[in-house]
Amino acid sequence: MVADRWNISTERRRLPGRTERRGAQTGLPAVGAFLFGGLFVTVGVLVMLVGLRVIPVDPQGVHAPWWVLTVFGAVFAAAGMFVEGMALRQLRSEQRRREAARQFPNEPALADYGWDTTGYSPPRWSAAIKALAGAAFLTLFLSIFNYWAFFANAPWPVKAIVVVFDLILLAVWWETARRTGKAFKFGGSRIAFARFPYRRREPVVVRWLPGEGIATARSGTFTLRCVEEWFEHTGSGKNRSAHLVQEELWGATAHLDRQRTFTRGETLEWRFEPPSGLPATQLSAAKPVFWEFAVKLDLPGLDFEEVYLVPVYDTR
Repeated sequence: MVADRWNISTERRRLPGRTERRGAQTGLPAVGAFLFGGLFVTVGVLVMLVGLRVIPVDPQGVHAPWWVLTVFGAVFAAAGMFVEGMALRQLRSEQRRREAARQFPNEPALADYGWDTTGYSPPRWSAAIKALAGAAFLTLFLSIFNYWAFFANAPWPVKAIVVVFDLILLAVWWETARRTGKAFKFGGSRIAFARFPYRRREPVVVRWLPGEGIATARSGTFTLRCVEEWFEHTGSGKNRSAHLVQEELWGATAHLDRQRTFTRGETLEWRFEPPSGLPATQLSAAKPVFWEFAVKLDLPGLDFEEVYLVPVYDTR
């Protein structure tokens, strides 16, 4: 495939809007994450049972409708289940890595990640399902504050703040609908590996296979980049929080500036030549590094955006 122009990025820069964690580590030992999540689930279930009147309590001590207690417990339990899921993912990753290291002692790629050696297909519905789960969780969470603001005589500043968060919730549901529409429209796209794995200091040839629903693009970009990932912590004590950071170490982008029509079953091949000195893929490390191939297309209606993992490893 011939690009209209190329752009090379050699300086580190943070990638905005990243929410999908690529590494397998949770930042806590798996057992600790299970215990932490289990505590939230236990408290949440107990509060739900109180709200459902399964566990009897003195009604005089309850200063909110029973449904508020039920929802509050559900929010706690859902948060705990999310942490449990992260811990389970880490345990499975560690188990798979040990087994792969035993079976393939001379191939670090297979020990690092559960690769399909022929190519990479992003989960078609993953983004939509995650968005739906997040929107549902936020709806439950904000229902408690909406009750407090509009049915419990809260002062007007509280009402104003809740309205702002309700508007954010509407934006979250809009994004959920957009992601669901993309999953329906575009089907499953894929990249095929020219070799497995790619080796550092060698060209990376990526073959992109468009999914259904991608016909004519007004413009587009195809980017190969090396990314480092970690969690950045801010605050202290009860105010301590962590957010995901993904930082590009190097990137090369092929631009299509003119209209391009894709035919069904077509394969677009892109060749990249990364410089020496970049780190290899380490998805199982405490501070993961990964290579990705990102495609963005300006299409009529919904635009297409997808990211594919690329196995770039050291030679043994």
